[in-house]
Amino acid sequence: MSTSLAKRKIMNLTKDSFYRDIITLMVVSIVIGSLLATSISTAANSYFSKTLASLVGDYGEYDILIQSREEMKEDTATHIQKIIEEVFPGARMKEGPTITGKTSFFIAIPEENKTKQTYEELGKIFGGIPGGAGVGVLTEPRLTIRGVPEGARTMMMDVITQIDGVRFAFRDGSSIGVVLSSLDKSTMVTEEIKKVLKQYQVIEISFPVGSEPQNPIRMGESIGDAMKNQLKLEYAKNVSIDGKNDDMTYMVSTMMELKRFLAAYASQVTITPNGSTKLVKGDTIAFAGIGTALAPGNPVDKGNVIVQITAVHTDGKGEGTITQGDAALLTNNQGYRASNGVISDYVGTAAYQNPRQQLGTALTETTKIVDQIPGFAQDSQNLNKIATLTLDNYSNSIAAMEQTLTSLKTAGTTIQTATSGLANIDTRSVQDQIDSSSRSMGGLINTLQVLKLVDSSVGGTVDNLVASQKNLSTLKSGLAALDNVAADARQAKGSIDNIVANGNNTIGTLRAFDVEGTKKNMNSINTRLNQLGQLDTPLVSKQLQYLAVSVPNLKDEEITRSVSVLDKFIAGQAIPGERIQILTTSNISTDAVAPVVYSQVGHKNVSLYSTDLGIIEPNARGELYSVLNEVRAVLSGMTAIIVTILFLALDHTAIMTVIRCSRINKRQPARGWRGLLRSFTAIFTSAERIYGMVIGAILLTGIFILGKSGIPYLPWAAVPLVGALIGLIVACYTEKISPISGDEMMAGQSLGLSIDEIMREIVIPSGRPGLLQKLNQRKMKFK
Repeated sequence: MSTSLAKRKIMNLTKDSFYRDIITLMVVSIVIGSLLATSISTAANSYFSKTLASLVGDYGEYDILIQSREEMKEDTATHIQKIIEEVFPGARMKEGPTITGKTSFFIAIPEENKTKQTYEELGKIFGGIPGGAGVGVLTEPRLTIRGVPEGARTMMMDVITQIDGVRFAFRDGSSIGVVLSSLDKSTMVTEEIKKVLKQYQVIEISFPVGSEPQNPIRMGESIGDAMKNQLKLEYAKNVSIDGKNDDMTYMVSTMMELKRFLAAYASQVTITPNGSTKLVKGDTIAFAGIGTALAPGNPVDKGNVIVQITAVHTDGKGEGTITQGDAALLTNNQGYRASNGVISDYVGTAAYQNPRQQLGTALTETTKIVDQIPGFAQDSQNLNKIATLTLDNYSNSIAAMEQTLTSLKTAGTTIQTATSGLANIDTRSVQDQIDSSSRSMGGLINTLQVLKLVDSSVGGTVDNLVASQKNLSTLKSGLAALDNVAADARQAKGSIDNIVANGNNTIGTLRAFDVEGTKKNMNSINTRLNQLGQLDTPLVSKQLQYLAVSVPNLKDEEITRSVSVLDKFIAGQAIPGERIQILTTSNISTDAVAPVVYSQVGHKNVSLYSTDLGIIEPNARGELYSVLNEVRAVLSGMTAIIVTILFLALDHTAIMTVIRCSRINKRQPARGWRGLLRSFTAIFTSAERIYGMVIGAILLTGIFILGKSGIPYLPWAAVPLVGALIGLIVACYTEKISPISGDEMMAGQSLGLSIDEIMREIVIPSGRPGLLQKLNQRKMKFK
C-alpha cells in the first residue's frame, strides 16, 4: 500500500512539473560532474606525462640512452659529445636526471644514421665511455622480439624485414629490435610477426648432468637431418648457436673433436676397493709410481701417480683418469686416498687400459697381416686355377658316368633276357617227379636185390637201375642249381636297376649345378686376387709402421690438462652443452620427434619440450603510457563516485526526505510479523530509496561515460549497480542529511500551496546548499 502511495506521490510531482527541475538538475549535474572528473584526471595525466617526458623525452624524440655513474657524468658527457661529433654529425645530446647514482644521457641521431649497422654497433661505438656506461635503444616506433634462439635470429630478421611497414630489424642484445616506418603500421606489423612466429616452433632437447653430448654442434645437426629425412619435414635446423659466425662455430666444433680424440686415448683406470672402503666421485687416489713409497701421513710426491675418480659403479668399483704421471708407471697397483696433498688410508687395487698402447700393438699386428697379403693372393690364385680346371672336366665326368650307367642298364637287360626263360621253367615239379621216380626205382632195386639172390642174371639190371637212380639225383641237383642261378640273376638285375636309378638322380643333381655361373665367380675372384696382388703392400706396410710409431706419445697427465684447457675455451664461447634447440615447423609434436632423438642420442635420458619461436615484448614506453591512461581513468572514476555522492547528498536528499515523510504519514500502522515484513521490504521498495537508486545509477553512469572513467576489475555493466548502491545508502540516511520541518510543510499545505510550490518555496531553500538551490532561485516567488 505504502509503495503504491509513494509511486502516486511521484506521479503527482510529475504532473506538477517539478520533474522538469529534476531533469534539468540531472543534466547539469552530469555535465558538471563529467567536466570535473575529466579536468582532474587530465591534469594528473598531463603532470605525469610531462614528468615522464622530462625524464626520457617525448615519444620518438631520442634514439639512444646512455647511463653512467654520477661521479663520472662530466667526463661521460665530454666523451659522448666527441663521439657524436665524429660518428653522428648533427646529433644532439641531453643530460637526464640522476637516479640511484646513475646519470642518464639522451642522444637524438640524424635519420640517415638510423640503420641496422648503426644499432648493432652501438656497443662498439660507445664502448670506451668512462664510468661503466650502459647503452640502450629508445627509437620509436619500435617492437622487440625476445626469446628467439641465437641461431634463428638471422633468419627471423630476414623474414621480418620483408614485412610492409618495417624499416629494418637489428640485434638488440639477446632480442631482436624492429624499427617501424610509422606508428600507424604498428598493429599490422605486430599481427604479421605473430603469424610468422606461429609458423615455427622450437623443439628443445635437454640433457641431464652427466649425459651431455661430447659435440652438441654435430649432434644438433644430425638430429635436424634425421628429422627432415625420417619425418619428411620441410625445415629442421639446429639453432642452438649463431650460424652467422661460422669460423668460430667450426673452431669450437674442432676443439670438441680434439677433446674427444684426446679423451679416447686417455688411460682408463679401474679401482677395486677393499671391503670397507667406499669410493666417491671426485676422490683422489695416489699410487707409488716412480716416487717414494706410500704411507699414511706422507706427502704426495711428484713421482707418484694420481688418479681422480670420475664415476662409481653400482658394484662399488670406481673409474678414473690420471691427473699426474702416466699409466705405464702403475707397476705397484696399491692405491691410497690422498687429501690436501697428504696420503691417508689404503683404498684398494687398480687395473688400467692404455688405448695408446693397444693402438700401437694393433697397428704392428696389422702390419704383419699386410705383409702376408701377396703370398695369400698367390696361393689363392693357384687354388682358383685348380678349381677352374676341375670345372672344365666337370661335364666330361658327368658324360662318363652316364656311359657307365648305360652299360649297367644294358647288362641288366641281358641278364633279364637270359633269366626270363629260366623263370618260366617249373623246376620244382620236375624235381618232385625225379624224387618220386627215384623212390620207385629204389623200391624196384630192393626187389631185384632179393631176386638177385635167386637169379644172378638180374644183377646187371640192378646195376643199371642203380646207375639210373644216381643220374636222377644228379639231375635233381642240377635243377636246384639252375633254380639258384635264376634267383641270383634276378637279384643282380634288381641291384643294377637301383644303381642306374640312383645314378640318374645323381646325374640330374650334378647337371643342375651352375657350372658357368661358378666359372664366372671364379673368374671374378681371380680378378680381385690379381688386384689384391697388385696392391702396393710394401707402401701400406710402411704407412702402418709409420702410424704405429706416430701413436700419440703423450702422458696421461698431459692429456688430462689439455682436455681441461679445451673445456675452458669451449665454455668461454657459450656453446650450449646441456640442451639442443631444433627449429622446425609447428605441425609436428614432440611425441613424433622423440623416437628420432632417442636413436640419434643413443639413450632415452633426455627431455623434450616445445616452445614458441619468440614473443613480442610490450614496448616499455607504450606500457608506461598505458598505465598513465589507466591512472587517468581511475582518477576520473573516483572523482565521478565522489561527485555522485555529493550531488545525491546536497541536491536529492531533500527530495527523498519529502517522499519519505509523505510515505510515513500515509502508512497504516502494523505490528507483529506483518510490520517486520513491511519494514524489511521497504529497504529496497520504498519510494525514496527507489528514487535514490535510480538517480544514483543515472548520475554515475552518465559521468562515467562522458568523463571516460574506468576502474580496474569493474565492468561497465556494474557501474549502474554501484551508482544504485550509492543512492540506496544515501537514501537510508536522507533525513539525517537533509531534515525538513513538518510544520512548515503543513503550513504551506494550509495556505493551499501545491507540492511544486512547497518544494520550490519551502523545502529546497531550507535544504543543503547545492546545484538545486542555485537552479531553484530563478523560480522562487518569495525571495
